[in-house]
Amino acid sequence: MDRDLLSRAYDRTAATYDEQFRAQQREKYRAAAQLLEPLTLPLGPVLDAGGGTALFAEWLADPSEPSPEVREELRARQLVVLDASLGMLRRAASRVAFRIAGDLEEPPFGSRFALVVAFTSVLGDTLAGVRALGGVLAPRGLFALTLLAQETLSGARLARAAGLRHLAGPAPAGRDRAFLLGSG
Repeated sequence: MDRDLLSRAYDRTAATYDEQFRAQQREKYRAAAQLLEPLTLPLGPVLDAGGGTALFAEWLADPSEPSPEVREELRARQLVVLDASLGMLRRAASRVAFRIAGDLEEPPFGSRFALVVAFTSVLGDTLAGVRALGGVLAPRGLFALTLLAQETLSGARLARAAGLRHLAGPAPAGRDRAFLLGSG
């Protein structure tokens, strides 16, 4: 997959992305929240990998959405959006303070996140992407991700690739399937 080409494509659609994809993204956020609800979330920052315009941050702040306890707990955390598209990150500025331009398969930081979320953003080599993002989890960290239903691998295979445990999923998430993985 040509990452520069993909980044430029997202740059071109940044101005219309929210209106075009908000409803689809929210289905994924709701599914991930349901997987997280029965768990005690570890303390620490949250990484929205491939978070684009920070629609996840918008969803967390929307009182009309379900899973109020999960949303409230995550809103209290530092949220970092990692994305390769500068255009998307510029649009995210009004929603989140910490935005980093970078490749999901080569995250520019070490193991420090209590929760990593990746909503249909692990593209190309799925196992390499999951491995890279699993590598930025703090001990006892959680990794919630969605993959397109037609591209979904087993939760056990995803977990093995990242050296994590398969905790839940696949669960329906609109056109995607949601998974929850955890570090030791």
